[in-house]
Amino acid sequence: MSKLFNFFMERSSVSIVGAGPAGVFAALFLARAGIPCCLIDKAVFPRDKICGDGISGWVLSVLSKLDKDLLLKLNRQDFLVHSYGMRVVAPNGKMLDLPFLDDNEVSPELPPGYICKRIHLDNFLVEEAKQKPEIEFLEGVEVLGYARKGGKNILTTNTGLTIISDLVIFANGANSKFMKEPGGIVKDAKWTMTGIKTYYKGISGMHKKNYVELHFLKNLLPGYFWIFPLPNGEANIGVGIDRYRIKKHRINLKKLMFEAIENEPHLMERFKNATQISKVEAYSLPLWDKKRKIRGDGFLLAGDAANLIDPVTGEGIGHAALSGMFAARQAIRSIEKGDYSEAFLKQYEDDLYEKIGRELRISRKIPRFVKYPWLFNSVVKRAANSEILQRKLTLAMSDLEVRKKLKSPWLYIKILMGR
Repeated sequence: MSKLFNFFMERSSVSIVGAGPAGVFAALFLARAGIPCCLIDKAVFPRDKICGDGISGWVLSVLSKLDKDLLLKLNRQDFLVHSYGMRVVAPNGKMLDLPFLDDNEVSPELPPGYICKRIHLDNFLVEEAKQKPEIEFLEGVEVLGYARKGGKNILTTNTGLTIISDLVIFANGANSKFMKEPGGIVKDAKWTMTGIKTYYKGISGMHKKNYVELHFLKNLLPGYFWIFPLPNGEANIGVGIDRYRIKKHRINLKKLMFEAIENEPHLMERFKNATQISKVEAYSLPLWDKKRKIRGDGFLLAGDAANLIDPVTGEGIGHAALSGMFAARQAIRSIEKGDYSEAFLKQYEDDLYEKIGRELRISRKIPRFVKYPWLFNSVVKRAANSEILQRKLTLAMSDLEVRKKLKSPWLYIKILMGR
């Protein structure tokens, strides 16, 4: 214990709170650079994490930059399925299939996306971290307190261990108390989604290429009901909507989800012979609402603790992975310069927002048009009969210039007029 304490008295040390995608990617990128760090998580792995279980191309891109062999190793795991697109279902039940753009340059065997339970993904990454001599991994250790004194960060834990470091990366999720203090982020109910999910086995009618399904039900807009296929005939299903609407309309999400399964014509037949195989669990999704300060003297916020979830796609894991990568890059710069000031750490914020900021700003404005059932029905109907429009919507998933048009009311007017 004293050896560990003395190690973290080193000026070049970095502590990472949270071993989800943001934290573990930060640790792995630091290890690749030969920089020692301490990775801390209150759980003992493998541990489950409530999530939609989708893994986007952002994660594949970050893994490719970290270690192409690790990406190929992930691709061979039997706990995931390869996903090639998205199925959007309008309130009237009309379906629209949109393939993901497949532009990876690592290997032709790689799909554009994966779906797997977080217990498996996170453990896969943690096991990789445990093999790195540069990473001191402390599992079952909860960080209870944070203070900054004399230019150092002091973390106190439930085990009595005190960890001292020059830089702390807070990456311990949507419920991180460090998001508010010292982070300064206060959640807004209108931009905080409550999601519930459970697992089913035996749902019929899945796309042969494992398309993720988003069902935009009339009484859930702009939220949605989802079905994400998994190995062995299982699927992650759930619903999500912002807390403001839940409170205003007194929505019981669990009741709404099961009513949809039992009564929605396009769902009830598919669930007729399906079996629920897990309990219903609820979780919080802090959606991005505006550019915020996600750094301060001696610390960075990453992943869900930095409010980085896309308000349209629900993209969380990919943005977490990106933030972990950029946090590690900033840590390397700070160690080289010996500068952990808030002003110097702004480079992390600038790098991250340059990568995903435009995407988030555009996505923030789209929900205002998604909330009208008649409009959604009309757009999906037109798109289902137009290969050109389908192509545009497919591009919108990855091309920011195309997605930007989705926030304009003129686009929907043109679609309704058949243009």
